[in-house]
Amino acid sequence: MEDVRNEPELGGEVLIGSGRNRKELHKTRRILAQVLATVAVSLLVLDLGMMIAVPTIVIGELHNAKEGLSLDDYQASWFSSVLLLCQPVGSVLSGCLQAPLGRKWTMVLVTVPHAVSWYLLHSAQSAAMLYVASASMGVGIGFLEAPLLAYIGEITEPKLRGRLATYSNANAVLGHLLEFGLGCLLPWRLVMLVSCAVPAVAFAALCMVPESPVWLLTKGRKDEAMSALRWLRGWVSAEEVSDEFRALQLYCEASRDEYKSAWEAELRKSSGYTGVPDSECDPRPERQPGFVYGLKDLLRPGILVPMRLIIAYVFFYHAGSLTALRAYMIEVFARLKVPLSPNLLTVVSAASQFAGTVTCICLVHVVGKRALSLVSMTSCALCCLLLGAYTYATSWYSLPVIPLLLFCSLYFSMNVGIAPVPWLLISEMFPTRGRGVAGGVCAASFYIIAFIVSKTWVNLINAVDLHGCFLFYGLLTSVGVVFVYYCLPETEGKTLGEIEKQIASKTRNK
Repeated sequence: MEDVRNEPELGGEVLIGSGRNRKELHKTRRILAQVLATVAVSLLVLDLGMMIAVPTIVIGELHNAKEGLSLDDYQASWFSSVLLLCQPVGSVLSGCLQAPLGRKWTMVLVTVPHAVSWYLLHSAQSAAMLYVASASMGVGIGFLEAPLLAYIGEITEPKLRGRLATYSNANAVLGHLLEFGLGCLLPWRLVMLVSCAVPAVAFAALCMVPESPVWLLTKGRKDEAMSALRWLRGWVSAEEVSDEFRALQLYCEASRDEYKSAWEAELRKSSGYTGVPDSECDPRPERQPGFVYGLKDLLRPGILVPMRLIIAYVFFYHAGSLTALRAYMIEVFARLKVPLSPNLLTVVSAASQFAGTVTCICLVHVVGKRALSLVSMTSCALCCLLLGAYTYATSWYSLPVIPLLLFCSLYFSMNVGIAPVPWLLISEMFPTRGRGVAGGVCAASFYIIAFIVSKTWVNLINAVDLHGCFLFYGLLTSVGVVFVYYCLPETEGKTLGEIEKQIASKTRNK
């Protein structure tokens, strides 16, 4: 009898392979679209990182310079701090403008003060002009952060949000590395002029990405929101994103209904009506939520609880990362006789930070933000305490390679967790209603705390010496480890709605 075998139909394997290829292509396009949008907004983060590196470069060149423009101790301390002091002004302006303008166009607008600031630094001929340029940078940074974080949180899928938000943060570290590298190769004024190119490129890139679909839905612009979502999911058809679009609609409607109910309750209370049906107590058209009510709304538990957590986290971050010494990094490295030139060491420190951020990108979705925070903060606390012990012992023993290793370990460790995580939390822990303003408040708190620790560094070092500063911040960071262990929830891989429900449940339990 003839042997009969079950042969596959002609083309069957090709069709199966073709279907698999189409699925993989669709997945790749879906990821690529979100990556492109994140890269565009991350150019602003690159610019931000370059700006934060400016005080280190300028003070390193001009502090007590023997000729030309020079800054004394008092002027140097103010130049290093004024950027941080003015950032909250930008945060307040951003919180007011991003609601009517949107996330995208608020970010486009911020490229203007960024470019102006770089040119002012390039052409500065006095300390006062340096102050003006630094203040302009501070306002621009504050203006940028809340819409940027809200945008990334709203355009990305839960499984990608952690990695893409961490990538965005990595651009701040890359900005440090780029600016310090330019500082080693070029005169400082030319560095400032070259840096003007970054906001110009960011302007062009931002004009090509869509607005946040969530923001568009809150404004009732459903057709535009659908178009934006289709772009962000790989330029697909409306049918392919219909389920996600409906989920976003429900999320925005729930937030809007909650706000409307709270406002109507406020009107009933203020008008003396109690126990009256909603149909008999509709808010009058001429009475709309005002500024005072908007501030009161920020104090509700859904915003206040994550805000307190993030601000506390930021405080411990500044302790563990030794933010206070950054403007004086070159002088501290020289005092500890680290076996590299101080300027080259700034590049090494930035490279260590970048390596830590890449590690965070690889691990954040696997182990989560909480575990990374615990490991990162514990390591930073140990580095600070060991730096304090070594500095105290230098009067009778010195091995300069030790502080080099400890500083590299510190900068690597902080970017594995405690540097990027606060910004990730800002992008996802707040509800849609109030997200922009709450994000601005948290960003402002970041720079207010940074200003305080930077401005008091010289006073603290005069009071307890360098080793005392290291030990003091190391002990504070140790408290931060306890805080993270008991207070920080895990948000990795969860949708914005799930995170909001998690915060609400924790609030009710309290």
